[in-house]
Amino acid sequence: MNGFQHVLSPFTFGSVTVKNRIELSPACHMLATPDGFVTREMIAYYQNLARGGAAIITIGESPIDFGYAKGHEHLLNLGDDRVINGLSSLKEAVHRYDAKLSIEIHHPGRHVLTPGRDTIAPSPIHSATEEITAKLQGRKLIKIIPMDQVMIDSVVDGFANAAYRCQRAGFEMIMLHGAHGHLIPQFLSPYSNKRTDRYGGSLENRARFAIEVLTAIRKKVGPKMAIEYRISAQELVPGGMKVEDTIEFVKMIEDKIDLLHVSVGIHGDLKTIIHTIQPTYFPHGYNVHYAERFKKELKVPITTVGSISDMQMADDIIAEGKADIVAMARAILADPQIVNNARHGKAEDTRPCLRCHTCNKLTRNFYSIRCAVNPVLGRELDYATLQPAFEKKKIAIIGGGPAGMQAALTASTRGHKVVLYEKEEQLGGNLRLAAGLGIKGDMRRYLAWLIRQTEKAPRVTIKLGTEATPENIKAERADALVVAVGATPIIPRVPGVDKSNVVWVGDVALGKATVGKNVLIAGGGSTGGETALQLAKDGKKVTVIDMLDYMTLVADWPRGLADLLEEHGVRFLSEVKLEEITDNGALVIDKTWNRFEIPVDTVILSLGLETRTETVSLFKGLAPDVYIIGDCLKPQTIKEAVHDGFNVAVEI
Repeated sequence: MNGFQHVLSPFTFGSVTVKNRIELSPACHMLATPDGFVTREMIAYYQNLARGGAAIITIGESPIDFGYAKGHEHLLNLGDDRVINGLSSLKEAVHRYDAKLSIEIHHPGRHVLTPGRDTIAPSPIHSATEEITAKLQGRKLIKIIPMDQVMIDSVVDGFANAAYRCQRAGFEMIMLHGAHGHLIPQFLSPYSNKRTDRYGGSLENRARFAIEVLTAIRKKVGPKMAIEYRISAQELVPGGMKVEDTIEFVKMIEDKIDLLHVSVGIHGDLKTIIHTIQPTYFPHGYNVHYAERFKKELKVPITTVGSISDMQMADDIIAEGKADIVAMARAILADPQIVNNARHGKAEDTRPCLRCHTCNKLTRNFYSIRCAVNPVLGRELDYATLQPAFEKKKIAIIGGGPAGMQAALTASTRGHKVVLYEKEEQLGGNLRLAAGLGIKGDMRRYLAWLIRQTEKAPRVTIKLGTEATPENIKAERADALVVAVGATPIIPRVPGVDKSNVVWVGDVALGKATVGKNVLIAGGGSTGGETALQLAKDGKKVTVIDMLDYMTLVADWPRGLADLLEEHGVRFLSEVKLEEITDNGALVIDKTWNRFEIPVDTVILSLGLETRTETVSLFKGLAPDVYIIGDCLKPQTIKEAVHDGFNVAVEI
């Protein structure tokens, strides 16, 4: 087992025995039909994830009924018998790899998605004054009403029937979503449950709904289906469930479940989401300590989750008795082969996750799931197995950044011969800048992986320290040319920009520039914001200015960055323009034409990149087919660069 004997060992819970201790944690996919049925894309997606070796493949949030429990678009409708047919096909696709297929059965409660008309949102609230409470979600009105006994009984039956449909499709286990502030925990938590009847007040009363749901499911499916219950160990909001309360609740349901999946937070409070799905700035294995405590105090087997990044960490968790099952989502999405690589002694070949939230951001906006670093994810129907090129060609690639390296890897996999020109003495391009800050450890892991894979790829010749010219590219006589020369920093034409107290943000990231104690960053995009966070953590006093309004900027920031900047005291001035740099700081002007000086020791320019149009034009027409990708096409994210490289090379 190549050093992973603990996590790769089998385990039994309830009526189920799994081949190892790795579970794909549920994540929204947005691959179902609009009316909630399985698609070929969805089957290919989960089949490819199962092919990678995880023991349990858990389908993400699946509502018990689309009529009153829909939380997202393009998820499965477990309230319709017609879903069974597609679920059985999913089961076949996953079971062929000796993996168990599970599904997160879900009701969002007051967070129900509006279907295009005014919607009644079931909620555990009971006060008559709250009956007329309404909130505007997007452009659609939701009325939050208290659930009477008839509605409660109907929803309990809905959970049981949903589980039974899964059993009829051949599932051996399910996951009941009792976490993150959805309907079941809305009943359980004193934060959301203000009822005065037998479902409110004491913990015993607040637990009644969850117990009724579990009892109904068990009665419907019998003892042969395992139930994994997902819980928030702590809700992390004032008046919410705390660890001690949750442990007492679990003791009430231990005899009704087979596995306890321990998470944290509620989705109704934005500040807790970063503790549920951690950004890149947080430590790995972030919530394992909760699982460890639950395992010590409870009898039921425990699943842990939360930024568990690799198989070594997973093996350590099992070996140290902190949990029985390790759940991963993003690490498996970034590289579904993570388990098989560990089994075969190739753990270093596993593509690292950036924890950039590309997957979450897309599905939150109802787009099909995609991954920044895995260009196949969500497109398995076309690319799960890359087809060898019908005609093997010679491909010249100019630029060893992420787009160029991904193009080289994909082309090599398909059998092409590649020559890669990089003018610097090392690969990486602008990705080195993105990975330079201390807080960007995930990006450094990915950069090291990408370079390592490119260097050892078959049929790839790398020419470091060699600037491509029209002459040497023409001499290659390549069948195809991929131009990925990157972009250059935008330097504003303002007085004082050449002063010694002015530095470029890239030089700060690479440690080439020294900054003073008091710093101003001109440019509040992701790069400027992350640099501000790093400097603030290093003890600097930081001010960020930008011409855009704050909310526009925050919308494009990585998850958690805004809260961390606030926490570290970074001052942000929006709708402000840099006019001049002086010996004492920066002269700016705001939207009311008010000019003022901000005294600082160092001004850092973080105003983005511009395409290398003239350089690109030098190489047009030097091969039968010429492709322009990455930042030299337009400045873009790591996801766009990687996908550019893949999309071009997979078609040559």
